Amino acid sequence: MTATLLRTPWETDIPGPDEFHGVELDMEKPQSARVEDYLLRGLTNFAADREAAGLIIGLDAKERTQARQRKGFRVSAMSYLAGLGVSQFVDVGCGLPLPEWWRRRHAHEVHQLAGPGSRVVHIDRDPIVMTHARALLAGCGPAAIGHLEADFTEPESVLEAELPLDLGQPVVLAFFDVLHEVEHARQVVAAYTDAVAPGSMLVISHRSRDNAQGRQTAAGHEAAGLAYTARSREEFTALFDGWHLLGPGIAPAPVWSASLARGSAKAAARASVYGAIAVKR
Repeated sequence: MTATLLRTPWETDIPGPDEFHGVELDMEKPQSARVEDYLLRGLTNFAADREAAGLIIGLDAKERTQARQRKGFRVSAMSYLAGLGVSQFVDVGCGLPLPEWWRRRHAHEVHQLAGPGSRVVHIDRDPIVMTHARALLAGCGPAAIGHLEADFTEPESVLEAELPLDLGQPVVLAFFDVLHEVEHARQVVAAYTDAVAPGSMLVISHRSRDNAQGRQTAAGHEAAGLAYTARSREEFTALFDGWHLLGPGIAPAPVWSASLARGSAKAAARASVYGAIAVKR
């Protein structure tokens, strides 16, 4: 797949309906970003997505709460990263923008949480996701925004796309709740690791198979026909090979904070979603 930079860097034009021309929209097949949107009580979803979400909720009644907690990790992680002074962010597999009701109450999008003067590039392979991102994320928040339509599981196409970033300087690679859709996640992360400069940061949140709730969520996604590879704590930790873990290290995403002690009962507890931040030495 050829990567396509959808915007001249840092323009804030909002696309019209003709942006969908030529895009094949399959409303009969569920799509993970739209299913998540429905779980968050958004409106960017179709009947197939709602049916898939119903299967997931049927096997895990707490899935709506978990969806909100997954988004909440972004706030903790981005607040911490912004405080470290890194000003370049790559939101890998960004998914749909948060529902309107959430955007009105909170500032939880990655570019809204980045520091003033930062640059954020949103990457996703779904053209519908990217069109929504361009329309809804334009011109809001302190960061300049770029969008790249590309399959992030093909790192070479992303890295050859002339990103409006200086990869010779530290970059934050953010994989928020997306790698469970990737079978060979370790190889994908390693390819990006090799491409970024020392001082770069890696932040990942990931679905777990270490507890009953995580296994129920996995069963729901599999029943709905959605790509899903839950990982154990050990498998999640392996994604950070070559990186130095910061803060509490590997911790349950819903309680992750920079002040959470390593080795504490909370950090050691099995979780349905793990989160961690690391730096490249």
